[in-house]
Amino acid sequence: MIGRNIEHYKIVEVLGKGGMGVVYKAFDLKLERFIALKILNSDFLSNPHFLERFKREAKHQAKLNHPNIVPVYGFTEENGILGIIMEYVSGETVESLINRLGRLELQYALSILKQILAGIGYAHSKGFIHRDIKPSNIILNNDGVVKIMDFGISKSLTEGRNLTKTGTKIGTILYMSPEQVKAKEPSNQSDIYSLGITFFEMVVGHVPFETGTDYEIMEAHLKTNPPKISSLIPSVPSSIDAVFAKSVNKSLVKRYATCEDFLDDVNQLSLELYSTKPEKQKKTKTIVKTKPKEFLTGEKRVTTVGKKAKYYLWFSLTILLFAALFYFAYSTVSNFWKPDSSVIKVQDTGKNTYISNPAYILKSQWSKVETPTKENINSMTFVSALVGFSCGKNGVILKSTDGGTTWVQTDSSNENILYNISFYDNLNGIIVGEKGVILITNNGGQSWQEIKTGSSASLFDFQYLPGTSIVVAVGANGTILRSEDGGNNWNRVQSLVNKLLYSVKFVNDNDGYIVGWDGEVLQSNDKGRSWNKVDKFTTNYLRSVDFVNKDIGFIVGGGGEIYKTTNSGSSWKQIPSNTISGLIKVKFIDEKNGFILGNKGEILTTSDSGENWIESSSGIFSTLKSVEKNGDTIFIAGNNGIILKNTLKSN
Repeated sequence: MIGRNIEHYKIVEVLGKGGMGVVYKAFDLKLERFIALKILNSDFLSNPHFLERFKREAKHQAKLNHPNIVPVYGFTEENGILGIIMEYVSGETVESLINRLGRLELQYALSILKQILAGIGYAHSKGFIHRDIKPSNIILNNDGVVKIMDFGISKSLTEGRNLTKTGTKIGTILYMSPEQVKAKEPSNQSDIYSLGITFFEMVVGHVPFETGTDYEIMEAHLKTNPPKISSLIPSVPSSIDAVFAKSVNKSLVKRYATCEDFLDDVNQLSLELYSTKPEKQKKTKTIVKTKPKEFLTGEKRVTTVGKKAKYYLWFSLTILLFAALFYFAYSTVSNFWKPDSSVIKVQDTGKNTYISNPAYILKSQWSKVETPTKENINSMTFVSALVGFSCGKNGVILKSTDGGTTWVQTDSSNENILYNISFYDNLNGIIVGEKGVILITNNGGQSWQEIKTGSSASLFDFQYLPGTSIVVAVGANGTILRSEDGGNNWNRVQSLVNKLLYSVKFVNDNDGYIVGWDGEVLQSNDKGRSWNKVDKFTTNYLRSVDFVNKDIGFIVGGGGEIYKTTNSGSSWKQIPSNTISGLIKVKFIDEKNGFILGNKGEILTTSDSGENWIESSSGIFSTLKSVEKNGDTIFIAGNNGIILKNTLKSN
């Protein structure tokens, strides 16, 4: 094939071979650029099953537009040859890096992991799972940008199962999830498991289960817990072990549910590592020491501002005749190190990467409020002008008695993740959380009592129906719970779905909406007693719903998608969004002002009831989850114990 022309592509060399075909480097004679051309093996041309699968691969990748996924340019079918035209990535695979270096340093491995999670998470949000994540399918281009390759056995979650039926093992056994070993239908969490194994190999230098027969390796995926990374690499902090263990947990309930959840913990881990003293390097590793940045002044190089100051002072005192020259030099150099009042941006290394994200700006109008925790804060509410509460990971409950200026941690006697908190009045409030946890208070949050409902499904959101003591809570596995006495007693409501339900919003005391995974939207018009499925308008996950008034409402979710209704939810229309990040929360604090929060620190604001949205920076690259108004101040809470505040501008 070398030297042959297929259409206007001249084949130059072989890049790699796989089970379905050969990937060639080719030159596009029309556009004068190199491309990668994947050609199906001739043995498969007579098999309609494989032909359909190969064409499906081209269609799938063409739908995925993300900086961390190798893009598809086109499709060729000429003289019995089928091929996919893809971007040619000049770089090195992670497999090659590991083979060359032995293993990767932790911070380097984490930086690669973050980009993979961004790419795979985006694919999941579009309804696709990769099913064969491994180091050889991940390449770093010459600029260090991760590119995920070979979606050849990826599967649309919206397709039927006729092409890749349950009962067929798909993937590579060294990285295969337990459910794939059992030949069950893979899910997003299968990719997360494979990615956890890949991360282990990056840091340690080998996979956790690599010896024995294929059967023994598959048995290990099913029954054996992998070793702790810190036990194999002493320089790695033990905090990495919990994150890795959760990514490869054999139980789907205990494994990360989404790439965003995984990325949240990885980002938090990175912050912790950057804030602590680095571990000593092994003797076999070369430590590269960088010189302090030098500033050129005449024929001398001065390495510190202090030395500059002394130099200029001596110069001014001893050579008065050159005072004017000194003033000019001083002004020039001082301007060099004087703080810039303009917005400071981090240099971008690739289009639409997390670094070029608008949220990744150091300066922001939002100021940080000190909190006593580094745990993720998932929800915030204010009971009065002075008293406010927040809740989050590991049972954290924070309380403020000065309007949100300072926060103290209270004891909830619960170590589960707490997802949402709200009060009916000054005394009565509810918290819902992981494993079906429901906590109630009737004394203004001085103490909390756990309520048993018989359900162990995690609860993500709840709402008091306006003006009533009726409460509706939603969560995992299509769970909908309803209480008519303020949360003391709960009944399970039929939901017609068995997926994650993230958010519930009642427009009035009768009509409500629930949104969740795979674009699920449910509607009730009888106070939450029964729910009907709304026709899907997306296959992305939907995280939050809120209404400005009885007619205008918004839903936000994966891939930066925003949907709007102007007819009380009878129909929803997608509106433009400049971000590809997951959007976590939409909240209107009045009929004009609203906020949308993202998982990379984005804040979208509107002051015209959602007609226009303006994207701004929180100044922090972290997931933001809750927004509340207290007086003229807006508070936002998020991961790593973050609480931000800003004064609402009057129109």
